[in-house]
Amino acid sequence: MSPGISVLCVDDDPDVRSLTATALERTNDELDVATASGSHEALDRVANGDDPDCIVSDYDMPELNGLELLEAVRMEDSDLPFILFTGKGSEEIASEAISAGVTDYLQKGSGLDRYAVLANRIENAVDRRRTDRARRESERELERYRTLVESMSDPMYVLDETGRCTVANEAFCELVGADRERVLGAHISAFISRPSLERGVKTVRRLHENGHESGRFEVSVGGDDGEERIGEANVTALTGERGERTGSTAVIRDITDRKRRERELSKYERIIELAPIALFILDAEATIVWCNDEFAEAYAEDVDELLGTRFPALVERGYYDEGVIDKYTDEVRALLSSSVDRERAKYQVQFRNAAGEERIHDVHTNLLPLEDGAFTGTIHAIRDITRRRRYQRELERQNDRLEEFAGVVSHDLRNPLNVAQGSLELHAEECPIETDGETESIERVRWSLERMDDLIEDLLSLARHGRTVGDPEPVDLGRLVREAWEAVDTAGASLECSTEITIAADESRLRALFENLFRNAVEHGSTSPASEPQQDAVEHGSTSPRSQTPEDAVEHGSTGSRSHTHENAGAHDARVVTVTVGRLEDGSTSGFYVADDGAGLEGDLDEIFEYGHTTADDGTGLGLAIVDGIADAHGWTVSACEGDCGGARFELREVSLLEDASAEAE
Repeated sequence: MSPGISVLCVDDDPDVRSLTATALERTNDELDVATASGSHEALDRVANGDDPDCIVSDYDMPELNGLELLEAVRMEDSDLPFILFTGKGSEEIASEAISAGVTDYLQKGSGLDRYAVLANRIENAVDRRRTDRARRESERELERYRTLVESMSDPMYVLDETGRCTVANEAFCELVGADRERVLGAHISAFISRPSLERGVKTVRRLHENGHESGRFEVSVGGDDGEERIGEANVTALTGERGERTGSTAVIRDITDRKRRERELSKYERIIELAPIALFILDAEATIVWCNDEFAEAYAEDVDELLGTRFPALVERGYYDEGVIDKYTDEVRALLSSSVDRERAKYQVQFRNAAGEERIHDVHTNLLPLEDGAFTGTIHAIRDITRRRRYQRELERQNDRLEEFAGVVSHDLRNPLNVAQGSLELHAEECPIETDGETESIERVRWSLERMDDLIEDLLSLARHGRTVGDPEPVDLGRLVREAWEAVDTAGASLECSTEITIAADESRLRALFENLFRNAVEHGSTSPASEPQQDAVEHGSTSPRSQTPEDAVEHGSTGSRSHTHENAGAHDARVVTVTVGRLEDGSTSGFYVADDGAGLEGDLDEIFEYGHTTADDGTGLGLAIVDGIADAHGWTVSACEGDCGGARFELREVSLLEDASAEAE
């Protein structure tokens, strides 16, 4: 039964009005009947906002008859139920009333059952009107809803109780890569992942069980391009009049970029957790707002205790000297200054850990992003370099000892050697030698003294070039090769340099490496007279002998068999060596090679770089050892093998190639 129906009864007969109102209210408790004595009063009530649910009117009235009143009412309210309840009935009036659009037509009678019929018709008419109004309102609401759905930039869909799509906007169709005809009527599982479907079902079920209106869940959607999109579905449960579940509706917000950022952030957080570097963040008030475990390990306090601590408090507790605050302030001011083109500051501080140990910290400081141009704080990375500093100091001490050694060799050994050489020459000039035996004795002494001079030169080279390369610089390899070739007595040999690359190296040591390899190639690969070093050979680590062994050197302990003296050179066909320098092209590593087409290598190649190893009668056995030491100081590897043309080939790998020198010139 419809709740609360207001009725306006219009009749010019007061007795009939009163009877009709009383009879209707007694027949139906939901009816609330008001009366009007005529058409004008009825129209006034409607115009002034009485807004009855139904009008019951007589036909024959003095002002306006019932149909004329109907016409006037329809002008105010086109669908207001209007029942013509008249005592003057005829087919003509009934036909005219129906044509005029009366809701119902009923003749008056003498029994109360007539009023029961009237009450029933009133109720039916009002119910129909209310139903029609509700339907029309629902249709208008649905149309507004559809307009709203289509105008939304976020994907949106409506599902029935079985999970099939009944509404989907264009944004949702674009998200799933399907047209609307395919989406409507299809189950939502066709467009979202299985885990997403399970999360959605659980969310909607929980909303129904708990009586909540809305919730959210994460949904994964695969588009036509194969790229997975991640969304956050804000879902609302739909219910019927009796509270039963009728479906759900959801609006999806694309959070793919946010989830990617979260995954990136999570990855970086894991990296930070694993990184053996102390990290901490200070806000604008110099308060520790974040730090990792590596940072906290050096303190007596744990992470929770350090958080919220102002950095000056750490100075007060003795962890840092007071000067660290001034250093920090100066560096931050420099970073904030527009005149300084730096993104971060690097400096060292003294630190005293919880055990009282003095440590040296290498600190990298960067600014946090500014907010509206205002300073918000700094982030710091700390590395304990105490062990490295100790190693550097030890290395410096070793280098100092090497320098002392070089000084002893250069001064304390060379001076008596020079005296011996000078005395020998004076003796040879002042005391003419008449016998071949005496001549040979003087030559043997002269050769021995010159060999000692060569050994001194090589030892000096080892002392100067055996140290680790600290700060390599770009070196044009082709230029340096040609300069080193010019510094060596090549005895007519030729050079082919096919590489124009730039490498990272210590130029002076690299020049010494090439000079030693070139001398090795010329002196051991050619049958022409051995090369003579230039006067500045000591500056380049010369290892070549300055004179050849006398013919009877074998009798005096020389074990080599490849001595080539001035005297015996003419007994053989002279061979001119070609030395080639090129870039390694095997793709497995970077580097270069020095090769010759001479006589090749003899002996065990594993021993060729050892100190004292030589196959020449007058060799010192230090030339290739110096090459190995210079390569090792750069972090390179050097190896020897037979060349493509049968000579010797030395390959240097793990070399830091920068770029082609020719390309740089362009």
